Amino acid sequence: MRQEGTWEKLRKTGLFFLCLLLFDIACSGAGHYVQAGWFSPRIVLTLLTLACGLPLYFRDLKNQIRKPQFLLLAALFVYLAMEAFRGRLNGNHAGVWASDIMGFAWLGLIPLMQVLARDKEDLRRAVNFGLAGATFQAALCLVFNIVFAGIAPDALPDFVEWIWEIQWGTLLPVEYNAVRIFCRSSMYMAVACVLFLGRQMKRERFSVKYAALFLVNFIALFFTYTRSMYLTLFAGLVIALIVLCRQYPPRRVILRTLVLAGIFLAAMTAEDLLLRQGSFQYAMARCFHVDLNAVIPYPHTWVEDGPISMEEITENTNATRAQTVRELKEMIRTSPLIGHGLGAVAPSRDGQDEYFYHDVLMRCGVIGLLLYLAPAALAFLRLIRARRRPDEGEESLIFAGLVCFLIATYYNPWMNAAVGISWYAVTLRSAELKGEEIHE
Repeated sequence: MRQEGTWEKLRKTGLFFLCLLLFDIACSGAGHYVQAGWFSPRIVLTLLTLACGLPLYFRDLKNQIRKPQFLLLAALFVYLAMEAFRGRLNGNHAGVWASDIMGFAWLGLIPLMQVLARDKEDLRRAVNFGLAGATFQAALCLVFNIVFAGIAPDALPDFVEWIWEIQWGTLLPVEYNAVRIFCRSSMYMAVACVLFLGRQMKRERFSVKYAALFLVNFIALFFTYTRSMYLTLFAGLVIALIVLCRQYPPRRVILRTLVLAGIFLAAMTAEDLLLRQGSFQYAMARCFHVDLNAVIPYPHTWVEDGPISMEEITENTNATRAQTVRELKEMIRTSPLIGHGLGAVAPSRDGQDEYFYHDVLMRCGVIGLLLYLAPAALAFLRLIRARRRPDEGEESLIFAGLVCFLIATYYNPWMNAAVGISWYAVTLRSAELKGEEIHE
């Protein structure tokens, strides 16, 4: 009895460190706020989570190996080890090879999540820490945008230089005197929008708290000036609304969504007028080629040496991306099934990662990509089996968050890094717990 109590204390301690780790990942993404030599909060929290979780996993190994997910993950780990060996054998880029190893090593969070998040309450606690981290980062972005766009613009260059030195990367000056929010964890903000929208609909009455949390993350995403984030957010919210209309009265879902949309438009209009940024105009111009200034005369500062052509900016960006994709496709064709091994790079990229699916196909081939996505497919099948029993759980919305990651990762290496894999682990555990609930 005493021994069982010791194991449970170890599990709760490990869950606490895991929650803190998710907070750190969500609020700093690929960067960090502080670091001492080789140690950052993420490294320390990861080591502590491993110290608590590994003994529990091996103690429960007999039960774990019976799960279909175990076999899928084991196959993926073995395959990645083979690709790592092939990468060294082929003399691939050493720096990229090491980065690939460190990135995919985060897949170890998946088995740790299995033993540390024992039930839905544990998982909800972990999710809440992730949402808190996303909201913390979003709030900082909004505050800094107001300060450096409207109060102290002259201080922005020195601040940007400092935050890039510490690998944080939150603000960046861009064209037309705007301040771009370079969110290294912006994907968690998209997930936060999906889940906070769901929690808003769950309440019998309109919740001011969840409206504020939703809008803070939603508005911060528009300050990223990134088309992929606009697309991801839109797709995630559409999926969420479909799910929510099935779980709750459609009238409630539609009316509250319209209220949130109205508040958002009012807030973005006020931001454009007061800070003279034009971030919402930029989003409309880049995504839909709509010039809002032709309809509403915003006093923005989109002029430096002359009018800014959104079409020209888009064409230049697309030309650079098209060249990258062409080179990646040429390498994929030479070895489509098993790729060229970890560390392989396209000729002109000098080790830069950007297109996750092309990179995985180039390095691990079709087999590697399918093995990577197989656990997500299993999670989707579990949720499909549960569709006849709609309830107020967040499992479908959590999976919608993973879909957001899978969309945005086309342009960004989210899913071979801590940011994406951490939510992958949350999603797989969520679907597994839902499946266990159905069987009971």
